[in-house]
Amino acid sequence: MKGSNLKNKQAKLIPTRSVIGYTILAVISGLSGFAFIATINKVINASITSGLPKNPAPYLWTFLGITVVFFITRRWLSGGIINLSQKIYWNIRRDVIKLVLEAPFGKLQQYKSEVYSTLTVDAGNITNASFMVITFLSAIILIAACLIYMAFLSLALFAISLGVIAIAIILYLLRSRKSDKQFKDVRDMERNFMDIFTTILSGSKEININPQKGFDIYDRKLVGIIEMGERTNVNAFLKYLNSELISQLSFYFLITYVLIYAGGQFNIPFGIIVSFVFVLLFLLGPIVSVMTIMPAMSRAAISLKKMTELRKALENLENESSAEKGKEGKHHDFKTIEFRNFSFSFGDEKFSVGPINLRIDRNEVVFIYGGNGAGKTTFINAILKLYDIDSGEVYVDNRLIPLEEMDEIKAMFSPIFSDFYLFDEFYGIKDVDLVKASNLLNLFELNEKVTIENGRYSVIDLSTGQRKRLALISALLERRPIMILDEWAADQDPQFRKKFYNEILPLISREEDKTIIAITHDDKYYHLGDKLLKMEYGQLIESNKSEFEIAF
Repeated sequence: MKGSNLKNKQAKLIPTRSVIGYTILAVISGLSGFAFIATINKVINASITSGLPKNPAPYLWTFLGITVVFFITRRWLSGGIINLSQKIYWNIRRDVIKLVLEAPFGKLQQYKSEVYSTLTVDAGNITNASFMVITFLSAIILIAACLIYMAFLSLALFAISLGVIAIAIILYLLRSRKSDKQFKDVRDMERNFMDIFTTILSGSKEININPQKGFDIYDRKLVGIIEMGERTNVNAFLKYLNSELISQLSFYFLITYVLIYAGGQFNIPFGIIVSFVFVLLFLLGPIVSVMTIMPAMSRAAISLKKMTELRKALENLENESSAEKGKEGKHHDFKTIEFRNFSFSFGDEKFSVGPINLRIDRNEVVFIYGGNGAGKTTFINAILKLYDIDSGEVYVDNRLIPLEEMDEIKAMFSPIFSDFYLFDEFYGIKDVDLVKASNLLNLFELNEKVTIENGRYSVIDLSTGQRKRLALISALLERRPIMILDEWAADQDPQFRKKFYNEILPLISREEDKTIIAITHDDKYYHLGDKLLKMEYGQLIESNKSEFEIAF
């Protein structure tokens, strides 16, 4: 999906029509709740002045009508909010994942932990808050209606009550600032937590061999964040709780004053006093609800801000990428591809690769070797545009490819990285040739272990070498003209490794019409390549393959 379309969908995350409709329902629901308490007050006043009504039918029908209106509006409102909250929850995840898919690989890595936090913590906070919107809106409407009714009963008592409520609200808001700051601190800890958690998952094999590594990570990194997060969250919630209790106490003092002293001071009839106290008691409920909901709303606001910042950052990365401009298959009939003055550097010490000049002809088998850290894999990542190069040009059939079309070059390659990921289905491949796939399973000696069922491999829980074979089969089915193999044969048994170099590579090059760039340390087979290149200190130097042919 194009970025512009994605932004349009994000803008419609909460449709205006839905907001207006839910607001109207909330108003009706809140007013029906107030109508219920007003009717009760009317019955109480009538009972105090003239006794219980002889004909209770009008009151009965009034209560039934109010109850029906309350039930219907609250049911519609609740159902709508539930649907809306789930829409928000899944749309947040959908939009973030789409932005991740469209962002360039090299720059995306710094946002991984923030993405995890947004998809889990932030999406959950916003969804939980959206559930509470029903209670929050209804409580606000009830509070407003009750205040108007209190003013109607007694302006003097209303003024006193309004002053007490205002003081309580001001104290609550002042104290809540510290809590909000602590909630933000805890949210910031989530990224560190996710970093550590990712470290544990990524290093699970090493930790299994040496459990002390895991215990050190847990003791030195994880425990501190957990304890700090727990302590900070507890303090934040306790501050909100104390503010809530202080507000409730002020209400209790207000009710005590109105019930015992206000009637004599302002010459207010006892019936009005009772009605006023009854409204205050009823008003306490929605006020407490609002105060109880505020921590969740505060965390949702923090999460929404974090999510917005992440979305903007990912959109900026997306704008830097021209991934949508690449045309699949545009250069698939190439005869030569040439990289001129390719340079790339990164890190504080500016590890660099290049400048490199490399020409590859169609159907060539190119072997690249060199010591660890020489820059082989970095060079491959650079020509695949996983990293942004510092300088360099690409020519296809002697035609310079403009920078804005560089992703068309990426579309020519099917790589299998040393840290490859094996997909169990043929994602991104249209009209999979099942006959060809079956033949490849036979060629790679996997036909007795793996079948293709419903467009997917029947099993991928295999040895690393066998999983690499499946990855190569998937890459061959992509119909892209250039294969990149990074230490592919390193995990194959000696017998199959021999078959790979002597039979499979020539077959792929000749019958599958592929060009192959392979990083390998199997010097026993260097003479079988069309070109042999050595990477040394970031420089690519052509070697004499005949020397290896003589040696072996």
